[in-house]
Amino acid sequence: MKWATLDRELLQQLADIPEVTLSGFSVREGLAGTGVTILKGRDYFGSWRTVDRQLVWVPSNLTEPGHIVETVDEALRQTLLMILKSLETSTRKPPRALAG
Repeated sequence: MKWATLDRELLQQLADIPEVTLSGFSVREGLAGTGVTILKGRDYFGSWRTVDRQLVWVPSNLTEPGHIVETVDEALRQTLLMILKSLETSTRKPPRALAG
């Protein structure tokens, strides 16, 4: 696979996984027409960009680590793990106290 198509291949593979959408996430082409943007609901979650035959993850929270992977399969796996971690974290939040 040519490096210029890594992000397009990743976008297609993520779009083909119904659980991504069912978990409240969505994927789309980056605003500049390249890369893969991941949204959690309406909020920006992060994006993958092709750089020098590698895929580079830039998270929305820049205090979190980014990732550099060599293949679409690695990026797909990493994305699914990040989605699962996000879902796990959001279910562990303590309930809000009721006002009153």
